[in-house]
Amino acid sequence: MNKSEQGKTEKRGRLAGGRKNIFVPLLLAALLMLSAGCGKQEGEPSAEPTVQPQGTQEPAGQPTIQPQEPTAQPQPTPQSTARPTAQPTAQPTPEPELGELTQERIGAAMEKSRKYIDDLTVNSKVNVPAQVVADDRQFFTWDNEKRRPGAKPYLFEWSYYNGVVMEGLLRIYEADPEKNGEYLAYVKEYLDAMIETDSEGQKTLSGSRAGYVDYHGADCYKTAALMLYASDGSDDYMKICGELYRDLTDAAHANTNGHIISAEYTEEALGHNYWHSWSGDKSPKYKVWLDGIYMLQPFIANYAARTADTAQLALVQERLDWVAEKLLAPNGLYYHAANSADDVCRFHWTRAIGWYGMAMVDAMEAMPDEYMEERKTALKTFVDGMLKYQDKSGLWANLADQKVTATNRLEVSGTSMMVYTILKGVRNGWLDESYREAAVKAFVGMAEFKLDEQGLHDIYFKASASGTNNYEKISDYLTDEGKGSGPFILAYSEMLRME
Repeated sequence: MNKSEQGKTEKRGRLAGGRKNIFVPLLLAALLMLSAGCGKQEGEPSAEPTVQPQGTQEPAGQPTIQPQEPTAQPQPTPQSTARPTAQPTAQPTPEPELGELTQERIGAAMEKSRKYIDDLTVNSKVNVPAQVVADDRQFFTWDNEKRRPGAKPYLFEWSYYNGVVMEGLLRIYEADPEKNGEYLAYVKEYLDAMIETDSEGQKTLSGSRAGYVDYHGADCYKTAALMLYASDGSDDYMKICGELYRDLTDAAHANTNGHIISAEYTEEALGHNYWHSWSGDKSPKYKVWLDGIYMLQPFIANYAARTADTAQLALVQERLDWVAEKLLAPNGLYYHAANSADDVCRFHWTRAIGWYGMAMVDAMEAMPDEYMEERKTALKTFVDGMLKYQDKSGLWANLADQKVTATNRLEVSGTSMMVYTILKGVRNGWLDESYREAAVKAFVGMAEFKLDEQGLHDIYFKASASGTNNYEKISDYLTDEGKGSGPFILAYSEMLRME
């Protein structure tokens, strides 16, 4: 993909004047004719996506139950002196049944979403990438973790959630490069701000500005995929990606702590998957997280495809196969994390499941033909399992298999990831066209029920695969949090590609 000409477009919202929102013609008639059992191939029994399956391992609940009022008000998130920050959503927003989609509703959802995205990024006067990266006192408004060297030096502006926001903008650019050059300029401003030039003219990733270290774990590599996607294959981005790829995959290369990552932090018993974290040479309670599959495998697969590294592509296939076998529960949903099929984190967190869905479709773009039938089968199994739990609002609950309550709300980050996964699967022909309807419903539901003038609501802040229920904290449902805003932008980018 040649981005050099569009990349010269003047940057961001500092441009004078506005830009018209894009109205995307959708094949509504085709959507409305789809069966209620969306996602089933011809000849399979059809089922309503919102019906709770019976006989699951986890306690079954009805995803369509409406939220109750919270019993306690959350405590406000401490404010940054430099930037406004996301606020807890005080009460769950109402989630009525979505009802029949119309062309007008879909168009309105797209326009409303475009304004939100632009105000958050390219038109923002505070979320200016070069300024935020250069100043230790400044943070993006969607950044609620506010990590800086000294506190958590392994996750700074290279933080994965910032990378996801930027990748969404890059995907908007790719949907229509002639009209969307400012999004590419914004992304490149962010990436370029983290590159430094030494006395000999060599360009590298800045340790102080990016905060990347090679001894932490999976999260440090998410933004590497963004840099790879933005590369033309012969630029500074590609050189830096090569160094990051070497850190992960070279069996003869020791990291800055003297350890060989590919030898010491991957295991044959784990399908050669990496530990989610290897900071301090200690593995987490559960070594393989769905989150970590997304942070690593799309980057490895896409770099390996560009460099014809067939050995690494075979390893990506093995890793994805291991997850599909070991983390898939009898109810059709994936566990958050595992050490084996018998040692799992028994929670079906929609965002973790969504990370894995996005990992699959992003890696599939790079996989050789001989692996694709297996990948398409796994993708269909994944989506079919999730559609059984889709709420009548179009969204998914934070814990996908549990009833909707004030503490287990219909949640935006995981729902956005499902939209992106399904629409990208359909667009590439990996999923049948009948799956499209569920994704469009989910996107419109988010735009109508979760997005207003105050921002994008009910984004769950964070949860660890600790084996405990840390997925239902009222105070962790935030507005405009990067781990939800980024996937929402990605979902929007796939909606743009519909014709």
